[in-house]
Amino acid sequence: MHRKIGKKIRLIFYILLIIILTSINNYNFEIQNIFKIKHIHVNGFSKEKNELVKNEFKKILEKNIFFINKNYFSKLSERNDTEYLFIKKKFPNKLIVNFIPAKPICIIEIKNNRLILGNNGKMLDTKINENIIPIVSGSMNVENIYDVVSLIDKSNLNYASIKKIVFFKSGRFDINLRNGVIIKFPVKFNKEIINYSNNLLNDKKFVNSKTIDLRIKNKIIKNEQL
Repeated sequence: MHRKIGKKIRLIFYILLIIILTSINNYNFEIQNIFKIKHIHVNGFSKEKNELVKNEFKKILEKNIFFINKNYFSKLSERNDTEYLFIKKKFPNKLIVNFIPAKPICIIEIKNNRLILGNNGKMLDTKINENIIPIVSGSMNVENIYDVVSLIDKSNLNYASIKKIVFFKSGRFDINLRNGVIIKFPVKFNKEIINYSNNLLNDKKFVNSKTIDLRIKNKIIKNEQL
Protein backbone atom coordinates (compact mmCIF):
# COMPACT_ATOMS: atom_id res chain seq x y z
CA MET A 1 0.00 0.00 0.00
CA HIS A 2 2.75 2.42 0.97
CA ARG A 3 4.72 1.42 -2.13
CA LYS A 4 1.77 2.30 -4.38
CA ILE A 5 1.37 5.68 -2.66
CA GLY A 6 5.09 6.29 -3.05
CA LYS A 7 4.96 5.49 -6.77
CA LYS A 8 1.99 7.83 -7.24
CA ILE A 9 3.80 10.64 -5.41
CA ARG A 10 6.92 10.16 -7.55
CA LEU A 11 4.80 10.08 -10.69
CA ILE A 12 3.04 13.31 -9.72
CA PHE A 13 6.43 14.87 -8.88
CA TYR A 14 7.88 14.00 -12.27
CA ILE A 15 4.79 15.26 -14.07
CA LEU A 16 4.97 18.56 -12.19
CA LEU A 17 8.70 18.78 -12.88
CA ILE A 18 8.12 18.28 -16.60
CA ILE A 19 5.41 20.95 -16.59
CA ILE A 20 7.69 23.42 -14.75
CA LEU A 21 10.68 22.78 -17.04
CA THR A 22 8.50 23.06 -20.13
CA SER A 23 7.08 26.34 -18.87
CA ILE A 24 10.58 27.69 -18.19
CA ASN A 25 11.80 26.67 -21.65
CA ASN A 26 8.77 28.22 -23.29
CA TYR A 27 9.31 31.38 -21.26
CA ASN A 28 12.97 31.56 -22.28
CA PHE A 29 12.03 30.94 -25.90
CA GLU A 30 9.47 33.74 -25.78
CA ILE A 31 11.96 36.10 -24.11
CA GLN A 32 14.56 35.33 -26.76
CA ASN A 33 12.03 35.98 -29.51
CA ILE A 34 10.97 39.28 -28.00
CA PHE A 35 14.52 40.64 -28.23
CA LYS A 36 15.24 39.45 -31.75
CA ILE A 37 15.63 42.40 -34.12
CA LYS A 38 12.51 42.74 -36.27
CA HIS A 39 12.65 46.36 -37.44
CA ILE A 40 15.45 48.56 -38.79
CA HIS A 41 14.97 52.24 -39.64
CA VAL A 42 17.60 54.11 -41.66
CA ASN A 43 17.82 57.93 -41.72
CA GLY A 44 20.18 60.48 -43.22
CA PHE A 45 20.01 59.97 -46.96
CA SER A 46 17.21 60.31 -49.51
CA LYS A 47 14.22 58.00 -49.12
CA GLU A 48 15.40 55.80 -51.98
CA LYS A 49 18.97 55.58 -50.71
CA ASN A 50 17.81 54.84 -47.16
CA GLU A 51 15.97 51.80 -48.48
CA LEU A 52 19.03 50.62 -50.41
CA VAL A 53 21.26 51.00 -47.37
CA LYS A 54 18.67 49.20 -45.26
CA ASN A 55 19.25 46.05 -47.31
CA GLU A 56 22.81 45.95 -45.99
CA PHE A 57 21.41 45.31 -42.51
CA LYS A 58 19.62 42.07 -43.38
CA LYS A 59 22.34 39.97 -41.79
CA ILE A 60 21.48 41.25 -38.31
CA LEU A 61 17.73 40.66 -38.54
CA GLU A 62 16.60 38.05 -36.00
CA LYS A 63 19.76 38.54 -33.93
CA ASN A 64 19.42 39.33 -30.24
CA ILE A 65 19.47 43.10 -29.77
CA PHE A 66 21.59 42.78 -26.61
CA PHE A 67 24.44 41.17 -28.54
CA ILE A 68 24.57 43.76 -31.32
CA ASN A 69 27.64 46.01 -31.04
CA LYS A 70 29.58 48.46 -33.20
CA ASN A 71 31.52 45.66 -34.90
CA TYR A 72 28.39 44.83 -36.90
CA PHE A 73 28.47 48.31 -38.43
CA SER A 74 32.19 48.79 -39.07
CA LYS A 75 31.89 48.40 -42.86
CA LEU A 76 28.90 50.73 -43.01
CA SER A 77 30.74 53.43 -41.06
CA GLU A 78 33.55 53.22 -43.65
CA ARG A 79 31.26 54.10 -46.56
CA ASN A 80 32.63 56.89 -48.76
CA ASP A 81 29.41 58.85 -48.44
CA THR A 82 29.37 58.74 -44.62
CA GLU A 83 30.98 61.08 -42.11
CA TYR A 84 29.45 59.58 -38.96
CA LEU A 85 27.13 56.72 -38.10
CA PHE A 86 24.97 56.54 -34.97
CA ILE A 87 23.10 53.43 -33.85
CA LYS A 88 20.21 53.61 -31.41
CA LYS A 89 18.63 50.52 -29.87
CA LYS A 90 14.94 50.84 -29.26
CA PHE A 91 13.85 47.94 -27.12
CA PRO A 92 12.66 45.35 -27.46
CA ASN A 93 13.39 44.70 -31.15
CA LYS A 94 14.13 47.84 -33.17
CA LEU A 95 17.29 49.52 -34.45
CA ILE A 96 17.46 53.14 -35.60
CA VAL A 97 20.45 53.89 -37.82
CA ASN A 98 21.30 57.57 -38.33
CA PHE A 99 23.81 58.45 -41.02
CA ILE A 100 25.55 61.82 -41.14
CA PRO A 101 26.39 62.18 -44.86
CA ALA A 102 29.84 63.38 -45.86
CA LYS A 103 29.88 66.88 -47.38
CA PRO A 104 31.96 67.93 -50.40
CA ILE A 105 34.83 70.23 -49.43
CA CYS A 106 36.72 70.62 -52.71
CA ILE A 107 37.07 69.48 -56.31
CA ILE A 108 40.46 67.94 -57.11
CA GLU A 109 41.79 68.30 -60.63
CA ILE A 110 43.91 65.31 -61.63
CA LYS A 111 44.95 65.38 -65.29
CA ASN A 112 41.64 65.47 -67.16
CA ASN A 113 39.56 64.21 -64.26
CA ARG A 114 37.76 66.03 -61.49
CA LEU A 115 37.23 64.23 -58.20
CA ILE A 116 35.10 65.44 -55.31
CA LEU A 117 36.71 65.17 -51.89
CA GLY A 118 34.44 64.87 -48.85
CA ASN A 119 34.97 66.14 -45.31
CA ASN A 120 35.64 62.52 -44.31
CA GLY A 121 38.76 62.43 -46.47
CA LYS A 122 37.17 60.15 -49.07
CA MET A 123 36.03 60.60 -52.66
CA LEU A 124 32.32 61.18 -53.15
CA ASP A 125 30.17 60.02 -56.03
CA THR A 126 28.04 63.13 -56.36
CA LYS A 127 27.57 66.28 -58.41
CA ILE A 128 28.42 69.71 -57.05
CA ASN A 129 28.33 73.31 -58.19
CA GLU A 130 31.89 74.57 -58.73
CA ASN A 131 30.88 77.97 -57.39
CA ILE A 132 30.21 76.49 -53.96
CA ILE A 133 33.52 74.77 -53.14
CA PRO A 134 37.10 75.47 -54.27
CA ILE A 135 38.98 73.65 -57.01
CA VAL A 136 42.33 72.14 -56.01
CA SER A 137 45.17 71.59 -58.47
CA GLY A 138 48.91 71.02 -58.50
CA SER A 139 51.39 68.61 -56.93
CA MET A 140 49.98 67.06 -53.76
CA ASN A 141 48.53 63.70 -52.72
CA VAL A 142 44.92 63.38 -51.60
CA GLU A 143 45.78 62.87 -47.93
CA ASN A 144 47.80 66.08 -47.77
CA ILE A 145 45.14 67.96 -49.71
CA TYR A 146 42.56 66.87 -47.14
CA ASP A 147 44.76 68.01 -44.24
CA VAL A 148 45.38 71.44 -45.77
CA VAL A 149 41.80 72.03 -46.90
CA SER A 150 40.45 70.96 -43.50
CA LEU A 151 42.84 73.38 -41.81
CA ILE A 152 41.73 76.22 -44.06
CA ASP A 153 38.08 75.38 -43.41
CA LYS A 154 38.68 75.59 -39.64
CA SER A 155 40.45 78.94 -39.92
CA ASN A 156 38.95 82.43 -39.89
CA LEU A 157 39.31 82.73 -43.65
CA ASN A 158 35.95 82.71 -45.40
CA TYR A 159 35.98 79.28 -47.06
CA ALA A 160 33.19 80.21 -49.47
CA SER A 161 35.35 83.05 -50.82
CA ILE A 162 38.01 80.61 -52.09
CA LYS A 163 37.91 79.86 -55.80
CA LYS A 164 41.04 77.75 -56.16
CA ILE A 165 43.90 76.26 -54.14
CA VAL A 166 47.10 75.59 -56.08
CA PHE A 167 49.78 73.28 -54.65
CA PHE A 168 53.43 73.36 -55.68
CA LYS A 169 56.10 70.65 -55.65
CA SER A 170 57.88 72.43 -52.79
CA GLY A 171 54.86 71.72 -50.58
CA ARG A 172 53.55 75.27 -50.37
CA PHE A 173 50.29 76.55 -51.86
CA ASP A 174 48.43 79.62 -53.12
CA ILE A 175 44.83 80.50 -52.39
CA ASN A 176 42.98 82.26 -55.21
CA LEU A 177 39.95 84.13 -53.95
CA ARG A 178 36.80 84.71 -55.98
CA ASN A 179 37.45 88.47 -55.94
CA GLY A 180 40.76 87.95 -57.78
CA VAL A 181 43.14 88.27 -54.82
CA ILE A 182 45.93 85.67 -54.54
CA ILE A 183 47.45 84.74 -51.16
CA LYS A 184 50.82 82.98 -51.28
CA PHE A 185 51.66 80.74 -48.33
CA PRO A 186 55.05 79.32 -47.26
CA VAL A 187 56.04 75.65 -47.05
CA LYS A 188 55.74 75.74 -43.28
CA PHE A 189 52.29 76.99 -42.40
CA ASN A 190 49.64 76.61 -39.72
CA LYS A 191 46.18 77.87 -38.87
CA GLU A 192 47.62 81.03 -37.31
CA ILE A 193 49.19 82.07 -40.64
CA ILE A 194 45.90 81.46 -42.43
CA ASN A 195 44.06 83.50 -39.77
CA TYR A 196 46.68 86.22 -40.20
CA SER A 197 46.02 86.32 -43.95
CA ASN A 198 42.34 86.89 -43.18
CA ASN A 199 43.25 89.81 -40.93
CA LEU A 200 45.26 91.34 -43.77
CA LEU A 201 42.31 91.02 -46.14
CA ASN A 202 40.26 93.07 -43.70
CA ASP A 203 43.00 95.65 -43.22
CA LYS A 204 42.49 98.94 -45.10
CA LYS A 205 46.17 98.92 -46.06
CA PHE A 206 45.60 95.83 -48.20
CA VAL A 207 42.21 96.69 -49.66
CA ASN A 208 43.70 97.29 -53.12
CA SER A 209 46.17 94.42 -53.02
CA LYS A 210 46.06 91.97 -55.89
CA THR A 211 48.61 89.62 -54.29
CA ILE A 212 49.52 89.05 -50.64
CA ASP A 213 52.78 87.14 -50.37
CA LEU A 214 53.51 85.49 -47.00
CA ARG A 215 56.26 83.14 -48.18
CA ILE A 216 59.05 85.00 -46.35
CA LYS A 217 58.88 84.85 -42.56
CA ASN A 218 58.06 88.14 -40.83
CA LYS A 219 57.70 89.88 -44.19
CA ILE A 220 54.63 90.76 -46.24
CA ILE A 221 54.92 91.49 -49.95
CA LYS A 222 51.91 92.94 -51.69
CA ASN A 223 51.17 93.92 -55.27
CA GLU A 224 48.63 96.67 -55.73
CA GLN A 225 45.86 96.50 -58.29
CA LEU A 226 46.24 98.98 -61.14
